[in-house]
Amino acid sequence: MRQGRREASVQPADVKRWWMLSCLVCLLVAAQSSAGELHPTPWWVDFLGQQSVLDDQPLPVGAVVQAYDPTGVLAGRAEVTVGGSYLMPVYGDDSTTESDEGAESQDFITFTVDDYPVVPTGPDSPVWPGPGSRAHVELRASSLAGDFDCDCQVTVADLMRQTERFGVSRGEAGYYPPFDRDGDDDIDVHDVQQVAGKWRTACQE
Repeated sequence: MRQGRREASVQPADVKRWWMLSCLVCLLVAAQSSAGELHPTPWWVDFLGQQSVLDDQPLPVGAVVQAYDPTGVLAGRAEVTVGGSYLMPVYGDDSTTESDEGAESQDFITFTVDDYPVVPTGPDSPVWPGPGSRAHVELRASSLAGDFDCDCQVTVADLMRQTERFGVSRGEAGYYPPFDRDGDDDIDVHDVQQVAGKWRTACQE
């Protein structure tokens, strides 16, 4: 005698588990997508440079300059349209929201060029002075992996710069994306090992 097919019943506990899992996935996807997103606000400072360089050559047209607040939040992005020059609004945090959109007054701003590390060379200090201001900050960038002080070689000085931020994660004070060599949102032993592996390498003449 053939038995009838048993219908699977959906229990309330199963629905609750599915709903919680869906919410968790959505939160993870949102966190990943927002990590590198720029969120413009009504408050910004114009940062600019006219003699900025990548590997001792004027910034190439098409290069992308990015600015970060002290916790690694992307606060500004601009594409170079005139060699050696950039003009970039760096946005401030919106205090009416819970999220961190950018800088606050007197925050130290860090930069990258095409995701390479940058050393600001003045004449103005790379701080966010307050909405409506302008800061003249020239940039010196290096495409040599591990060259954080942009002097065209990887030395103990570069390792010291990185290890000073050891254990810092994205969203914490001191996070700087170029130090996070494997891009996993924290600066750990794997990142230091990658830089140590470039020990004593130098730019090609």
